Amino acid sequence: MNAVLAAVALTLSALPFPAPRAIAVTDRTKCDWGPVTSVAANGAELVISTPAGPVTYKIAPDVKVYGPEGKPVGSVVTLRPGQSVRVYYVVDNGARAQEIDLI
Repeated sequence: MNAVLAAVALTLSALPFPAPRAIAVTDRTKCDWGPVTSVAANGAELVISTPAGPVTYKIAPDVKVYGPEGKPVGSVVTLRPGQSVRVYYVVDNGARAQEIDLI
């Protein structure tokens, strides 16, 4: 059991991005951050500006948005252009958001 915990701790400490607040990180988890460019009126898509250019994320209804203190602050429709966010996602027929953190 201690070996498993040590392996998990090593994996988390080696993340190339800050750890998410609520989701479990897998080998498929990716992370981008930058200012919000737009949010679809129905909340199904989010676009942020990254150094590589704009990225569009598909948003499921259960994706949570967390504030800087780690508490849920609502859904993606509460986000406004210019707010800085970190988006944790997996690539599955497009970028599918798993968690969004305000930064």
